[in-house]
Amino acid sequence: MKLAVTPGRSRLAQLLAKAALFGAAASLPATGHVLSVSHGSLLQDGNDLLYELRMPLSEVPDDDDRARILLGAFLVLDGDQPGERVDGKCNEDAGQGLFLCTATYRFPEPPKAVAVRCEFPAVTVPQHVHVLRSGEGEMVRQTVFDITYTEAEIRFTPPTWRETVATESGAGFRRALTSPELLLFLLALALAGRSKQEFSACAGGFLAAQALVAVVGGMIGLAPPVRFLEAAAALTVAYLAAEILFLPDASMRWLACGAMGTFHGLFFATLLGSAQMSPAYFLPGALAGEGLALALLGSVRLRYIGSRTEQLGAILLLVGGLGWFGLRVIQ
Repeated sequence: MKLAVTPGRSRLAQLLAKAALFGAAASLPATGHVLSVSHGSLLQDGNDLLYELRMPLSEVPDDDDRARILLGAFLVLDGDQPGERVDGKCNEDAGQGLFLCTATYRFPEPPKAVAVRCEFPAVTVPQHVHVLRSGEGEMVRQTVFDITYTEAEIRFTPPTWRETVATESGAGFRRALTSPELLLFLLALALAGRSKQEFSACAGGFLAAQALVAVVGGMIGLAPPVRFLEAAAALTVAYLAAEILFLPDASMRWLACGAMGTFHGLFFATLLGSAQMSPAYFLPGALAGEGLALALLGSVRLRYIGSRTEQLGAILLLVGGLGWFGLRVIQ
């Protein structure tokens, strides 16, 4: 027995789908940095916790008091009470292109566990990822903070295998669902799928190529400049939009999707190398997040998006992709 869908509800769903499509496509040039990573260490020394931050100068807030902003966005809590910060200083290392900060947090007795709140995405860019390594003597535990995961408990014991898997696969899942360049390409990919079969082939080709390049690139230490990656990501969106517009009857579109997957795989390879995460843990989480996004986008596209809306969306994605590419080139 099929459920009846009222005409009014169907039209409303179509309008919502179109509004979401146009809003996402039109916002493309304003996405800014899409790969922003900093590193930190939190080591125990008796009653003190020693924190060190290493952030690329290009990601540091444009403010006269950058040290106050960054150290204020990183809090160490014992229960509900912040640890006493007895010192904190920052300086530029122009030779390495880094902004370096150190701080000491003092507690009445050696803490067995603390809560860390990291709000760097709020003071840098929303896509910022902070990789924190912690432990006693040597850095043995790794925590990945982003816009969706701003607080975590830090225990000064070696992590179990399950904790490592959960941390790194969770980071991959969140990264897939918070990367603007990736989500916009997945939107273009959904528009490119003219049928369930073609959509599945395009999605499979993209995911396979992306995973392969991420693994191989991570193994050989491939890390192209971030500006190149952002420009390439913008062109992948523009290219697929152009194919939708100018080659509407093109066959074997899954090959184009696979080719575009190689560029997005470089993002993951660069992030894996920088954060020193295992592809065996990170990629399953990332692919699961992408699969979820593709399933939602594909179902909406095949059910509610007609040919005219498809063309209008492709035009917006083409203009936005080329505009974003131009911004990355001139900046």
